[in-house]
Parts: sequence; C-alpha cells; structure tokens
Amino acid sequence: MNLQKCYTRTIGVFFFLIIISLVTDLTIKGYSAETWHKLFHILLGAIIIGFAWNNSTWWEPFCIANGAFFLFVALFGISFPHFAGLEAFNTTDTVLHAVVGITGLLIGTRKNH
Repeated sequence: MNLQKCYTRTIGVFFFLIIISLVTDLTIKGYSAETWHKLFHILLGAIIIGFAWNNSTWWEPFCIANGAFFLFVALFGISFPHFAGLEAFNTTDTVLHAVVGITGLLIGTRKNH
C-alpha cells in the first residue's frame, strides 16, 4: 500500500475521532481555549476524509505540509513547554505532534516505487 495514502487516511481518521474527546471535555469542563485546539484537529480530519481520501494528488503534499507543520508545533512545545497552559504544548501532545510531524516528513519525502 502507498505509505502516503496510509498516512493521510490515518491522520484523517484519528484527527476526526478527536470529536469524542471534544464532546467529553465540553460536557465535563465546558468551553476552554483547548476547545479550539481540538476543533482544529477535527476540521483537518474532516477535510482529509472529504477531499483527500481517494485523491492521490493530495497524499504527498499533505504528508510534507502536515509533517512540517506538526514538527514545528512539536519544536515550539519543546521550546515553550506548557505555553499559556494549553494542552497542545504539554509533554504528551508535544510527543504526539513530533511523531506526526517526523512521520509525515519521512513518508512525504520518500519516493514510492
């Protein structure tokens, strides 16, 4: 299977599934700045599922762009841990952002044969 396709679809599904965490947080804690972080992931997941699922022209550029963006977010989280008290920059999210970023860049820049 094409790794770029697999990465794109996996990110789309996992990001969209953050809706479960968002609903849980809203029910228990109510609105917070973290709501926007989760909405970003959900929106990106929905865009991937809607537009990139079977569109091979998206896969390589998505892997590279998503990888670069999330690697930047991870580096920001390492440089400024717990920035503004946002979960997006806690240790767990920083590690997850690094994995998504590095994996995306490695897969996106790999030539498929």
